[in-house]
Amino acid sequence: MVILTTSSSASSLSQFFTVILIFAFVVFITYLTTKYTGKFQKMQGYNRNFEVIETFRLANNKYLQLVRAADKYLVIAIGKDEVTMIAELNEENIIKAPGSSNETSEAFASLISKAKERMNKGGNNE
Repeated sequence: MVILTTSSSASSLSQFFTVILIFAFVVFITYLTTKYTGKFQKMQGYNRNFEVIETFRLANNKYLQLVRAADKYLVIAIGKDEVTMIAELNEENIIKAPGSSNETSEAFASLISKAKERMNKGGNNE
């Protein structure tokens, strides 16, 4: 009777580790797939001639967007089934936000590094 108990607990332990191994494999494959998909979408969305500068929501499914197309700035209205050009602006008329996308990503990276430093300091004290 004791041998059966030992063998069943060894079997349960091996099943547990098998499930953990399968779970780790699935997480790893998910990570690789997400990383590849992100790079692919980033390259698809990267172009030098078009950029959405700003979006303003007017109502449900209705937006105004400021778009840069090559060297022109356009204000377009976007509805559920239509897109209408409202105006063309000069670059001098554009008021840019204080933080561009590069500055925002750099600020976020500095916040992450500060958080890591705090975590490391907290881990060393314990």
